[in-house]
Amino acid sequence: MRRAALALAALAAGSATGAPGNLWHAQVDNDVAFHTDRWYTSGVRIYRSTPAEGDSPFAAFLRLPSARPYRIDVGLVHEVHTGDGRADPARVDRPNAARLLLSVARHDLGPDLLATWEVDAGVSGPAALGRQTQEAIHRIAPAPATDWSHQVANRADLQVAGAWSRRFGPKALPGSLVIHGGAVAGTLVAFGHAGIEWRSESPAQAPNALLRYAATPPLPRTTHGWSFFGGAGVRAVARNRLLERRDDDPRTEAAHRRGVARLAVGLAWSGPWGEVALGLAQDSREFEGQQAPHRFGSLTVSLPVD
Repeated sequence: MRRAALALAALAAGSATGAPGNLWHAQVDNDVAFHTDRWYTSGVRIYRSTPAEGDSPFAAFLRLPSARPYRIDVGLVHEVHTGDGRADPARVDRPNAARLLLSVARHDLGPDLLATWEVDAGVSGPAALGRQTQEAIHRIAPAPATDWSHQVANRADLQVAGAWSRRFGPKALPGSLVIHGGAVAGTLVAFGHAGIEWRSESPAQAPNALLRYAATPPLPRTTHGWSFFGGAGVRAVARNRLLERRDDDPRTEAAHRRGVARLAVGLAWSGPWGEVALGLAQDSREFEGQQAPHRFGSLTVSLPVD
């Protein structure tokens, strides 16, 4: 209890100065709220966010000269993509695939800017434990089974991501307008993205992770309490090898769409103990033959736990 109280006191002090200390951050994306269990059905990010001047061994190892303050995030990323278990098997659909990645990100911070560089390395295939994860979730939230028997064999999954979020427009306007941009280049996926977001408060340092496609650090709001956000973005997709099927898979391989749009809205509650945010997102069709847009929810929690 004493350690927890000290951690909460440290976070409160950090929030008052605009420089939070070490935080654990979790983001969970899932479509269970929409009872669909298909396509991008699960995504989890768990990482520790540390100021570069902190005592973390990772921060010390990665510390570089910089004119601006910055943070280092180290954690894990897990994704599960599946076909639609309720759809006619004769329809074109995506294959089941999973990703498990170690992620390291650096965030440069300015009054109206958040710039992120991220490197991810891991595996896509059976070793990413997608089938086991889905089976565990289905014990809690039953859903139709999907076919993992033709999952592509293990392959290296490496990528580099860059994302920039900048506040713009007259500061006299209520809330904040933030523009997002960036790209992801990897062995399995590659795309560029751009978007715009309105927040009821807070500068660019606290944007919506759903429009950044990269690690987004938990940073203090301008005030504690409720905040709201909404925005839209688009991805220009150059490569999506997660849609590839094995040679012995009898089903037709789906072609990826070059453009995918996303709408995202949500709310957050921030306090001296940390933050909780809930978002909803809708993606337009990601591959040819996809019968409907895809919707999912996103829950993020940030806590001062060392």
